[in-house]
Amino acid sequence: MMTQQETSVNELMELERKILRMFLAGDVDQAMDDYIMENAMVCPPGMDRIVGRENQRGMFKELLKMEGVELSWEPLEAHVSPSDDMGYVYGSVRWKMPNEAEQQGKYISIWAKENGKWKNVVEMRNSNG
Repeated sequence: MMTQQETSVNELMELERKILRMFLAGDVDQAMDDYIMENAMVCPPGMDRIVGRENQRGMFKELLKMEGVELSWEPLEAHVSPSDDMGYVYGSVRWKMPNEAEQQGKYISIWAKENGKWKNVVEMRNSNG
């Protein structure tokens, strides 16, 4: 039988994959509402940080509607606190902007429980190059 921490590690790995599937299916609004904290921050490569769920929502919607944009990530490992209320996921990320070469990088997502549900608090991504 799995411990609660092991269950939470599996949940976080699956949430990372689920959010990508939602983004690629055009469900950015639902992904943001369900899995991103209101005051969350994302730090994309080569850009200033973006603070707030609504600001992130706008950035991702604009990005994903651009023709030729490709975005994907894969979680590689997750860790959860002994209290099972905070965790992080480390993974690889790939993106391509219009008329640019594909880039690869790594990311770390920090998650916390809000009312018993995992929500993303901070996302940091960088380029391998």
